[in-house]
Amino acid sequence: MKIFLRTLTLFLFSAAAAAQPVTDEDRFYRLERTSLEKLLNMETSVASRVPVELRRTPGVVTVITAEDIELSGARNLVDLLRLIPDFEFVSDVQGNIGISARGNSAIEGKVRVIWDGQTFNELLYGTVQFDRFPVDQIERIEIIKGPGSVIYGGMGELAVINMVTRTPGSLDGSRAYAAYGHMKEARGRAFGGYQFGRIYGDAAFSALAHVSKAQRSDRTYRDFSGGSYDMDGNSELESRNLNLFLQKKDFSLRFIADEYSLLERDHWGTVLSTGATRIKFPVYSLEAKGSFGAGADLRVEPRISFQYSKPWNENDEHFPYDKTVRHYAGGLAAFYDTDSPLNLMAGAELERDEVEVGARTSADSSYGGGRNGAWFENLALFAQTTLDLPVLTFTAGGRLDSNSATGSDFSPRLAVTGRVDEYHFKAIYSGGFRKPTAENLRITPSIKPEHTTAVELEAGREFGENFFASVNAFDITIDDTILYYSGPVEDYLNSGRTGTRGYGLDLKFNTGRAHLELLYSAYSASRNTVAYTMPPDDKSAMLGVPRHKAVLNSRFSLSERVSLSPSLIYLSRRYGYHTTGAVKAYGGILQTNIYLHARGLFADGLNLGLGAHDLFGSGYSHIQSYDGGHAPLPSASREIFVKAAYAF
Repeated sequence: MKIFLRTLTLFLFSAAAAAQPVTDEDRFYRLERTSLEKLLNMETSVASRVPVELRRTPGVVTVITAEDIELSGARNLVDLLRLIPDFEFVSDVQGNIGISARGNSAIEGKVRVIWDGQTFNELLYGTVQFDRFPVDQIERIEIIKGPGSVIYGGMGELAVINMVTRTPGSLDGSRAYAAYGHMKEARGRAFGGYQFGRIYGDAAFSALAHVSKAQRSDRTYRDFSGGSYDMDGNSELESRNLNLFLQKKDFSLRFIADEYSLLERDHWGTVLSTGATRIKFPVYSLEAKGSFGAGADLRVEPRISFQYSKPWNENDEHFPYDKTVRHYAGGLAAFYDTDSPLNLMAGAELERDEVEVGARTSADSSYGGGRNGAWFENLALFAQTTLDLPVLTFTAGGRLDSNSATGSDFSPRLAVTGRVDEYHFKAIYSGGFRKPTAENLRITPSIKPEHTTAVELEAGREFGENFFASVNAFDITIDDTILYYSGPVEDYLNSGRTGTRGYGLDLKFNTGRAHLELLYSAYSASRNTVAYTMPPDDKSAMLGVPRHKAVLNSRFSLSERVSLSPSLIYLSRRYGYHTTGAVKAYGGILQTNIYLHARGLFADGLNLGLGAHDLFGSGYSHIQSYDGGHAPLPSASREIFVKAAYAF
């Protein structure tokens, strides 16, 4: 702590000593930070596939910009998403963590995560490795907090997280960055990257590269049997990413190579006595798409893509697992946009997944009947109509998915949104589903999709130029819940009904020198009939997830070039297993983060940062959201880190 305070003091002194005259660039950035109206009028297409003003889009949507990311000092995507109270992270197995959404566990296939148009839910179980994404590449993150299946199908059941990287135009040259962090007891992380982008007439090109090594924690993991291990040196997270983009007029190509792996010793809960083992998650994606006018009012967007991956790849004596997934996809969407208030969108998508079982895979994870793999196909038809009136916008849409293994599912959405002067409101009814994945079907061939019905309301008001407030409420019902059961034989079953209902609050205050945002979300388990998802002593809670979460984001301009960004994250008590078969309440947590950022301090194009994550050492751990036999997985202790980026 003393070292951090001394370094912070030196940083501030240097900032004051090196302060330069105010330039047009400085004024531009200051206006960007102070324009609350510009933030509220931002357009997003994540919920509708067509650009719509944030306050009128047919979904409860949050947008995080590149500037938000840069000034927050976020080390990874987990840091960013934890600043949204509707989300929290829980432990899974084999050193991994997963996400929850509005109180509901969403580890496997319930929140769709998209990186430059490519889905990064692995296709064997539907999980996402959230530590793999290089946030310094991101231009913006668009988040649907409710069901997105009407647009995104069977992995958008509870939410959608869409990330878009920096474009050739936004880069307009080269950018290099690096960071280093040190936890209380050990190295935290070290990463760096290079980015290039340029527009050449009617063509554009960008190349993004990133390399990272981090550790999940420097603390001690203890299982339910009394075993333990020091996570320093046994919880390494390693990532390499290359993202190439080429555009010529209305046609574009994108290639992404992403190699992520981790070391772990906690496995399914019991500590591995033979030392850490490495789990790999390589993904390679290629996409071609276009956007062509087919008349004065009609636009057509074809796309084809291919993805090669080897999720959960493990080569050791504990659980040899070698499966290759090839994902083929093609789609066509048409947009009919006229001068009239009525607009239409429709299209079709065809996907094929092929799973190949490698020779190293253990017999318990192979397909029966002498098969060395499996394939699945999905055809989707979707349509949406929008009636845009001066005050109200009516949106009605639906998507029909027909799967070769699980049959047909229909996802509807009806939404009414409106804005009158400083007021806005939304009322949304939507359906979603979580399709069984390849391993779900291998383990339980008779398993069915689970289905979600959600009702969402939102209302907000601007109070002058500097203050905005909004509230939202939700009621989520999940039927035929797909649940994993551990025991002598692992199993996936359709359980009964689960769900949550609750509300959220968003207060924004923005002036020329200060930005404050208070976010709050609360839920209560609703109509929950599945005992394995809730603590026995509190039927209003769900395992692993706090019922109340509050976040305070703040940003203060210390000068035209220097900003200080403290943040607080509060979690109410959480319930989780503390020994085999026994649940207890874990106390509330308050985390404090702080980040100092300087733009162009010593040279034009040079940005510097100094921060501390979990400044006072809250002892935060990820708690398992189901009965999987895993003890709480410790997160990192306090981490002090520095960042530097140079654009040229």
